[in-house]
Amino acid sequence: MNKPILILTALEVERLAIEQHLNNVEPVIHPATGTDYTKGTYRCNSGILEVIVARTDQTNLNAAIETERAITHFEPEYVFFAGVAGGLKDVEVGDILIGRDVYGYERGKTEKSNFKPRPQFGASTYALERLAGHYAKSNAWKQTTEKLLKPEFAPIIRTYTGTIASGEKVDASVDSDLHQFLKQNASHALGIEMEGLGFLEVCRMRPLVNTLLLRGISDLVDDKGHMDGKGSQSYASANVAAFLFGLLEQLDSSHARTQPNREQKLVEIMCKLYPGGLRDNQVWIAAGGDLSLINLGQSGRGQWVEAIRTLKLGGGGNVNIDSLIETVAEEYGDNKDVKEIL
Repeated sequence: MNKPILILTALEVERLAIEQHLNNVEPVIHPATGTDYTKGTYRCNSGILEVIVARTDQTNLNAAIETERAITHFEPEYVFFAGVAGGLKDVEVGDILIGRDVYGYERGKTEKSNFKPRPQFGASTYALERLAGHYAKSNAWKQTTEKLLKPEFAPIIRTYTGTIASGEKVDASVDSDLHQFLKQNASHALGIEMEGLGFLEVCRMRPLVNTLLLRGISDLVDDKGHMDGKGSQSYASANVAAFLFGLLEQLDSSHARTQPNREQKLVEIMCKLYPGGLRDNQVWIAAGGDLSLINLGQSGRGQWVEAIRTLKLGGGGNVNIDSLIETVAEEYGDNKDVKEIL
């Protein structure tokens, strides 16, 4: 693996947790902007990895700016965002969330006393998300959790894969308007944070760069102040950092050696450029596809996986893989990854 691995965090406590796993740590300054990074090495089974750590500060806007700047400068093959999140559903403090996708809840239309959401979506790289899910079930991670565990927070550390809500607000009460809005419109979201959408939106335009959003649960909304006082942010940051570096051990043997074929690349490109699914920008219809032939009652990624599988079998309507790629190229013709599969 010749290219560096880029890890982004929002908070200083998260950055410090990442750096605890690195050797030969030294500062790196961006030559044009003066942005400060940390460079270090990590010794794993496959050799020594070069790791760049960047802190974005909070909010999706800041995350997007710093992600774009760091990817452009360092040209990594793998990009991770690792940090803490508030728990919304099924989780306890210290648990790990593998962000399959994000639900950007801020965008919408306001009418008199009504708000009509127009959510945004972002998606992690499918193969990397699946690899993380596999690692979460491994004996290696189980043994790591036994060392990390602090029973004052929860009796075990669990790992979930799913949706994370992302916006510009801190949800600090189950009685807040925001919390009630999320229960109504994003009841499937496991956690809430402030940077994942900006991170994945930038990565969307580099669909063949491997990206993954990881979060450690630091509070359960109503108990945020109390848990912060007990050191829950440090605990959650340490847990997600340990999970991330355990995952890096798996890359050479599992993911990095697997070269995706054209159809697999197309799935990833469609999931990133059109994370909402086949109806995003009407791309499926524009390519000649029939929406009625695909199950739309699933995530955007699920729709694209099913759609490309259907195309391989010769179905989908008056659409084929070439016509779909040509339609995408009309909108994203200058995108390097789109050009690669033309």
